[in-house]
Amino acid sequence: MMLEDQMRDALDDLALRVPPRAGLADTVLREARRRRAKVRLATAGSTVVAVAAGTMFVVADPLATDGPDLDTVGPAAGEPAEDQGQDAPAGPITVDVDQLPAGPAPSVPWYADGVLHSGDVEVPLEGDFSGFRALSEVAGGFVVLFVESGVDNTDGNQLALISRDGQRTVLDDGAVYDVAVSGDGTMIAWAVHDWATHGPGDGPGRTLLRVADARTGDVVYEREQTGAEGSVGVAKGFLPDGRIVLDKATNAPGGIFLWDPAADTVTPWTDYGFTNTVAPGGELAVLTPPNEAADTAPGVVDTLTGELLWTVSPDHYVGTQAFSSDGRHLAVIAAPGLPGAEEFEDAERIGAGVDGELDVPRSVVVLDARSGEPVLTVADTGPGNITWESDGSLVFEVWDEASATHSLVRCSLDGRCELAAATGQVVWGGTP
Repeated sequence: MMLEDQMRDALDDLALRVPPRAGLADTVLREARRRRAKVRLATAGSTVVAVAAGTMFVVADPLATDGPDLDTVGPAAGEPAEDQGQDAPAGPITVDVDQLPAGPAPSVPWYADGVLHSGDVEVPLEGDFSGFRALSEVAGGFVVLFVESGVDNTDGNQLALISRDGQRTVLDDGAVYDVAVSGDGTMIAWAVHDWATHGPGDGPGRTLLRVADARTGDVVYEREQTGAEGSVGVAKGFLPDGRIVLDKATNAPGGIFLWDPAADTVTPWTDYGFTNTVAPGGELAVLTPPNEAADTAPGVVDTLTGELLWTVSPDHYVGTQAFSSDGRHLAVIAAPGLPGAEEFEDAERIGAGVDGELDVPRSVVVLDARSGEPVLTVADTGPGNITWESDGSLVFEVWDEASATHSLVRCSLDGRCELAAATGQVVWGGTP
C-alpha cells in the first residue's frame, strides 16, 4: 500500500470521529501536496499540529498581556514609517521577511524546539508527544492538548494544565478532540469520548463532558451523554452567559448544541452542522452548514440573536484562532481559485487531461467581524497559524518553501509589520 493510501485510510478513520466534513482525508492530502511540507499539512488541516525540530506553533491567548506598541515599527520594507494611526492601507501589502525589522517576541503562547514561550515566559516542554491539537494560556498557566507519540491520534490524546514553572497536571487522557477556554481564562471545558459503544452516525455511544477550574485543574462540572446523545460533546467555545457550544464527534454532524453546566442541560441550538470558531467573548461564531446542504459556505452568526450576519467566501479558510481578542475582526487565509485547484487535482488523479499548472496563492485577509468588509490583506505570504495579540496586532506564520524556513510575523491593522520570531530551519523526519 502506498504511503498516501495509508494516510488516507488513517485520516478517513479520524474523519469519522471529528466534526469537520466529509472527504476530510482527500482535502488534507490536497493541502499537503500544495504546500509540500508537513508543517503545512498540520496548520492548514486544523486537525493536528506536528511537533518537530524547528516547529513554531502559535496559539490563541485569552489572557495575553498587552502586546508591543507598533508605533515604533517601520513598514514591511523596514523603512521608517510615517504616523498613520490605525487607518487601513489602501490595498494589499506584501511582506519580505528578510527585510522586516525585528520586534519583541509574541505576547501569545507559542512553541518552538522544546520550549513554550509567552512574552518573557519560557517553560521547557518536553515529553513523549508528536503534536498539539490545542494550546492556550489560562489563569493557571497553559492548557495543552497533546497527541501522544506512537498512539492512534483519534484516541491517544492527553489534556494537561502546565503551570508557569513547568509542573504538569493531567486533566484527561483518551479521545479528547478539542478544548474551550472561557473569555476570562478561568474555566476549561472539554469532552472525552468512549468508542467502546457506538451511537447514531457512527459516533461514540458515550461522552463525558467536563469543566475544570483553570487555576487548579479541579473538575467543577461533569455530565454523561449516552445513547442517541452519546456523540454530543466536542467543546468549541463559551457563550457570554457561560453556556458551552458543543459539536458532535462524528463527520456527519447534525446540529450544534449548548451545554449549561449549572443547570445540567444539553439542548439543541442551531441547525448548522458544526463550529469553525467562537469569538473569545462568545458574542460571535463562525458556523458551517451540514454536509448535505446545497450551500456549505460558513456563516458569521451573532450568538445572542441567532442572526446570520454574512457568509464567508468559499475560498477563505477560517481557523480556530480567527477572531481578534475583542471580537471585532476575523482573520482568514484566502486562497483565490481554491475550488478550481481541487478540480485540477481531481482530474489529475483520474488521468483526465488538464492544462496549466497548479498555483494557489495564500494570503492573510482581515475582515470586519460583523460586516465582512475587508480591513487588511497581507498578500501571498503562504501563511500557517494565525492568532491575535490583545492590542489588536496579528501574528502569523510565514513559510519559505525555497529555504525550508518559517517565521512569526506581526502586523498592525494599518499595515506595518515586523519579525516577531526569527526564522528557523525546519527539520522533518520524512520526505516532504
